[in-house]
Order: sequence, then C-alpha cells, then structure tokens
Amino acid sequence: MRKVLILFLFLSSIGFTHAQVKFLARFEVRGEPYDPVFEMMRIPDGLVSFRTYQARNFTSEKVFQFFKTDFDLNASGLIELGLRPGFDIIGYDTDGVNLFVLMSKGYNTNADKYILQVNLNTNQGFEFSVENLLNMELVEFLVQGRKAVFMGNAESRPALQIYDLDDKSLHTVQGIYGNNTQVLQIRKMPELESLEVVVSRRGQYKNRETSIITFDMEGNLIREVKVDQFGEPGQEILEGLLLADQDYQQVMIGAFGQDGRSSYQGVYIMEINEFGEYDFKLYTLEDFPNFFNYLPEKQKAKQEQAVLKDLEKSKIPLIKNTFSIRDVRETEDAYYLYFDQINIISARGGRSGGLFPFNLYRYDRLNRMGYAPTYMDPYILQNLPSQSFVVANEYQYQSAHFIKISKEGQVLWDNAATYNDFTTEYPEPFGEIAIVGDDLYHLYVDNEVIKASFFGMEKYSIS
Repeated sequence: MRKVLILFLFLSSIGFTHAQVKFLARFEVRGEPYDPVFEMMRIPDGLVSFRTYQARNFTSEKVFQFFKTDFDLNASGLIELGLRPGFDIIGYDTDGVNLFVLMSKGYNTNADKYILQVNLNTNQGFEFSVENLLNMELVEFLVQGRKAVFMGNAESRPALQIYDLDDKSLHTVQGIYGNNTQVLQIRKMPELESLEVVVSRRGQYKNRETSIITFDMEGNLIREVKVDQFGEPGQEILEGLLLADQDYQQVMIGAFGQDGRSSYQGVYIMEINEFGEYDFKLYTLEDFPNFFNYLPEKQKAKQEQAVLKDLEKSKIPLIKNTFSIRDVRETEDAYYLYFDQINIISARGGRSGGLFPFNLYRYDRLNRMGYAPTYMDPYILQNLPSQSFVVANEYQYQSAHFIKISKEGQVLWDNAATYNDFTTEYPEPFGEIAIVGDDLYHLYVDNEVIKASFFGMEKYSIS
C-alpha cells in the first residue's frame, strides 16, 4: 500500500448526524511505506513542504526534496538538492523568501551541523557551516535577519546563542542560563530587529517569577519585565502564550493557579504597556458557564453543583486536571482562546492529575505545522540514546475548551468538546482551530480519522 501525503485548506459541510469533510483543494504526493514525512511551513503565498529522502538502493545518496503550493494548492514540481553525507534535519525556519534548514550528522549534542538555505524564488541552495555551539539538546532554531538563533538545554539549564551567518560571530545570550529556569517561548520581532523571550524562574523562597525579556540580535538586553506580583498570595502563572506586539503593547494569556499544590484555577490575561507596567484580569470556572459541556448531562450537573458549593464557601473552584493553553487567535475587538484539559499518567505509576507541563516550550504552531524538536519527535525516538528519556508519560486528553473574551475583559462565549479519553505519549499539541466569522472549528486526527467540532455563538455540534 502506498503512503499518501494530503494537504487541504478548509473543511466544510459539518452536520449534526452524518458529517462529512469536503475538500475544496487537494494535493497528493505518493510514496512507499516508511518513506520520511514532509515537514510544512506557511510562506507568504502558500506552503513549502520538504524532507530528506534516500531511494532504497545501494547507490543512491540522500537528497533534500521540497515543493511549494499556493493557497489553491497549485504545486510546483518536486525539487531536489544535494546534501552532505550522513546529515539529516533537526530544525527549520523561514525568513522572507528563504527556507533555512538545520542539518546535523547524528543526534548527539556535539554532532557536526550546518545550515541549508533555500531561496524559494530561485530554488537555489546555499550551505553555511555552524561551529563552536554549546553542547545542547536543541529545543528551538530560528532565523531572523541573517542571524540564526539556537535555544536548548545545556547541563539541564537553558542556553540561547545567536550566530551570524555572514561573519560567523557567535553570541551567547546572558541572563538565560541558570538553575530552576525554563524558557517558555521565543518570539521573533523583525520590525524591531530583536527577540522576545519568556522565562520562568523558581526563586529561593520557591516562588515562581515570570520574565519577558527583549534582546537585540547581538544578544544585548533591551528590556526586562518581571512579573513578581500576581493575583492573590499563593497564586502563580503556570504557563502562558505571548502575543505579537501591538503599538508597543504586549499581551500574555495562559493558565494560573497554585503551583505548589499543582492546582489550576483558571485563565489570566496580562497586558503590558510600553513602560513595562502590567495589569491582569483573572477568570475562574465561575466565568465559564459551559465549561462542563463535554460531559454527559448527569456528570455535567454534578460538576456544576460542586462549583456552586465552592462559590458559596467563597472558595475558588479548582480544575482537576492540567489546563494547558494551546492557541490564541486575536481579532480587532476580542481574543479566542483554545485550551486542552489533560490527565497526565506518569510512567512511574498513578495519575499526575494537575501536574502542569511547564517544561513544554511554546512553538509558533501557526506557521510551523507539526514542528517539534528532534528529541521529542516520535518518528526517531528509537534512534536516540535511552538516557535522554528519564520518564515517559501518557497524556490522556479529557476535553478541549474554547473561550471568546472581549478586549474590554468580558467573557462573551465559552464551550467545550470531549476527546473521549484520547491517550497518547506525544506531549505536543495536536488539535487545530480555525475562526470563520463568529464560528469556531476544532479538528484533530485519531488513528487516521479526522474528528472535527463546529461551534457557533448559539449552537454546538460534534462529528
């Protein structure tokens, strides 16, 4: 049986009983079983798909294959470029009309590396050697303005380096490397030729401090906003997603709760002005009347009664499982939030319940479709040394939650869909959302079956 890569732009005709997915545009690449998958990235005029490939004979050399498709999925032909022997993809990014692919000779932290630049207008490839990097487990690879950014873990501490492709200079960014420190997100800021980095640190009194740090492309500190006063005593930011700047205003959205007790309490929206001053709004289950819509009616009523009892006692109702932000879509007057509720089952036995996945770095999933670092890619786990994986957890997905909040702060709408205890060992987000007018679509794949949910402001259906 041949394997087929299918790209599609949109789904429609989702009904209440006999739902179907209708392809408005479709493109296929046929291959043999166990052929490597294509990675995909959005580019200004469509998509670019690429992979390394080696034909199954004794004389073929591994090559880099790529093709482009526009928004109607009209495709260019498959183009091949030569590769250095023994190298494969461990990271990628786009900058302007160029695709940058980080190649490594093996998966050890000290393996030889180089960057393949592909001009997507001319289809020409250029190679850049990369030397003197720290021995780190790669988590993120970005390119902005001819500067390559490497972020990873070195000796169980985060490290961030910036490499100039032209003059070969290498800058190690200060203020990132440290004990009890985690990098949650890096965001490119091409308009200001800088990087924004979200960092979480555990202080000497075990309180968690979140910082939003801005660096120039030489690694120099431009600004740091420390969020050291948040909510009520004992409440902390458990995770967050930093949105693109708007007129030097920043917004970060995520989940908050009591970290020491692994308890999620709700959602926060934090606004930061150009002077680094911040304010935040907090939302709990009291603000989300449809939070339990994913449950059967009897269980839903029971959970809602438990929330009311907590509120009558002036207690903040707890979210029993991990409540992880997955995506935020911003419109002119509102935010659409997408969260997953997850029960994490530890490999040591037992359920972790509200254990938060704070070590998960937030990728640019809107443009980098399916991207994950090498050491988290399930397709190549068998090639990596066993000591890289101390504990392998299972992730039992309970429900997906969708919230619309106006920029003035009012909760306009919320709803939820069940995952039916979908379980995976893959820690990265796998669901996707689309906003069309006032309607929201949620889609994921379970055993090669596309499962989609449709939400209107006053209607709800699942297929």
